[in-house]
Amino acid sequence: MQQPWQKLRSWLLDLRRLRFWVSLLILGFGFWMVGKLITLRILHRTYENSRYFIANVQPREIANQKISSIKVQIYSQSNLSIVEVNSDDPTLLEREFQFRLNAPQAIERAIAQELGLPLEEVRSLVYYKVRNQ
Repeated sequence: MQQPWQKLRSWLLDLRRLRFWVSLLILGFGFWMVGKLITLRILHRTYENSRYFIANVQPREIANQKISSIKVQIYSQSNLSIVEVNSDDPTLLEREFQFRLNAPQAIERAIAQELGLPLEEVRSLVYYKVRNQ
């Protein structure tokens, strides 16, 4: 029969061995979790690019394309006109321009110059909407 102090000693030795294995298990679990979090962070990261590429994607040679309508919204208080050019061409359905003009004649001249169309053709296609905002 073992003495009580021997039982206590063997129990403490078992506890030391158990503490080593539990510590090793916790350390391994910690490394696994940190690795998983880093992997998820990298895989779910958005690829934001600080460089921007600005290009004029609107072609200049619109004269040979068929324009169906030109809608002009005139904001009289802010001296701004927004022009939407709708086309029948499937590759170029709509273009949008902004002019700092309020007078319809000046807007028509600016549209004709921008699109390279005769002024009479622009006048036949244009629709106006005046807003007081």
